[in-house]
Amino acid sequence: MTARTVAAVAVCLTAVAAVHSTAQQADGAAAAPSAREQALAKATPAGAVQQTLEVDGRTRSYWLVAPALETPKPRPLLFVLHGGGTSDARVTFRYRFQDIAPREGFVTVHPNGLGAGWNDGRDTGFLLERGGAPDDVAFFRAMIARFVADGTADPRRIYVTGGSNGALMTLRLACELADAVAGGAAVSGSLPTNFVDRCKPSRPIPMLLISGTDDDMMPYAGGAVAAATRQDRGTVIGARPTFDFWRKANRCDPKRVTREDWPDRLPDDGTTIRVEDGVRCAATTRLMTVTGGGHSMPGTDGRTPARLQREAGLGEARGSVSREVDGPAYIWDFLRPLTLPP
Repeated sequence: MTARTVAAVAVCLTAVAAVHSTAQQADGAAAAPSAREQALAKATPAGAVQQTLEVDGRTRSYWLVAPALETPKPRPLLFVLHGGGTSDARVTFRYRFQDIAPREGFVTVHPNGLGAGWNDGRDTGFLLERGGAPDDVAFFRAMIARFVADGTADPRRIYVTGGSNGALMTLRLACELADAVAGGAAVSGSLPTNFVDRCKPSRPIPMLLISGTDDDMMPYAGGAVAAATRQDRGTVIGARPTFDFWRKANRCDPKRVTREDWPDRLPDDGTTIRVEDGVRCAATTRLMTVTGGGHSMPGTDGRTPARLQREAGLGEARGSVSREVDGPAYIWDFLRPLTLPP
């Protein structure tokens, strides 16, 4: 039996075709799918499969989108992480990374969290009760081991990106899996206040941060997360202190930063873009500030829907979705050249 077969058997792979998933009522009759389920099924790309593995006694799952190849070979792999309030990674298909993947030759993996989110290190009572404190870092390490063992992933070109709670988990993975992840991009999220001292990456790791100044969920200047909910969701240090943290971790010049203010191509969208880079860094360190931007992925419809905002007690979201930049394409352009050091 080959090592590949052993790995596959050990993790008890279960592949489920996305388009054939059907809920069943207790009496055996087919239940009518909810409007949300219909929308998620419609957004699920052809060829996406859901797979499972066992991690610390829990069954974990993810969606894999691997464009077909005439000759199979390991490819770059991008983890795309959903935000809080859901454990269904299909919401991340709206970011369209899976549409970029075929022409760029990479694979996307969309992991499902547990308990409506990720264990990103904030460790508040509300979040621990909601999610049950799973070891999500172990989950990602197990997925990486599988994809490398079965030949899906190039072990030197594995990347991670995510928004909101997914951004905070991206930052945690950069802190704790720098030996396995070549680079990360965090959108609408900064380091949790109580996690800063625990973030000790094993090497300099390239990091892109994208944050909106009018984000009312993850405040640009730092503070309580989703304060309008009046739930203890922890606090974050803010976009600039997070940028400064990674500049220090990546051994950048402590006194110098380059800055580029982009021309306002679309004045009607209410946003402008400023990009800052660390200088003479051991790993690329960048902050994109979206002035006027809200809790959203620039260039997409990837913001919290108004209905979910209201249901969460947040009212109407502040800030605009910027059209000044195609966020997913920009993220991939940042990540694409990065490789793990030998």
